[in-house]
Amino acid sequence: MRRYADAVRAYDRALILSPDLRAAAAAKGRIYLLWKGNLDTLRAALASWPTDADLDGQGSALELRAYMLLLERKADAMLALVGAARSGEYQSTWHSESNLCLYTAYAHRLQGDERAAPAAFASALDEIPKAKNVSSADELPWLHGHRGLALAGLGRKADALEETRWVQRSVVFREDHHSGPALAEERAQVLAQAGDADAALDEIERLLTGPSLVTVHTLRLDPRWDPIRQHPRFQALLTKYGAGASR
Repeated sequence: MRRYADAVRAYDRALILSPDLRAAAAAKGRIYLLWKGNLDTLRAALASWPTDADLDGQGSALELRAYMLLLERKADAMLALVGAARSGEYQSTWHSESNLCLYTAYAHRLQGDERAAPAAFASALDEIPKAKNVSSADELPWLHGHRGLALAGLGRKADALEETRWVQRSVVFREDHHSGPALAEERAQVLAQAGDADAALDEIERLLTGPSLVTVHTLRLDPRWDPIRQHPRFQALLTKYGAGASR
């Protein structure tokens, strides 16, 4: 609902009641990212926990660290983190192997490595389970979203755009007001990377005007928006919705 100050107060209350509640501390850190574009609170929380700590509803510290490094564009550190996870240095707490491969691909792309990045995107595509092996229909839209990201990374734009149409037809996208906006954000990233800037910007503007975890700060920081970053309409949205965004 973009009531960031109220959210921080609620998490502060939760942490007074239960100081060791890592999920609340992680969520509070992410609020400061959404609200002010500031990663310091999240960074401080992560520094005090084991790298593979389970954060309950916030996922794992491992994935949250990778996400923060992605926003900071620290490709070498991302690859080191992924390498340590793969070597067994940390307990495996990644949501899926495909996500790990995608972070690897993003790191290589930030480095400008045009051989390693496609190989990692191909590995991600191979790791995404087939629909017939999925037990819950709610998982299917997310699989199409992940496939879309991998396909776009491989330059298979038409196939990636087909995945966005699968997502758009899903019940989660159309009717789930909790998970739907997050799925819509992933769909917009696929559209941006597959070359449909107008559709991506339509989705971004819709997400900026209603409840979602998309803010001008995440748009500015996340390199997954780079394909449309210089688009005049993207810049106009940052200006329009950036006014007073950090208050």
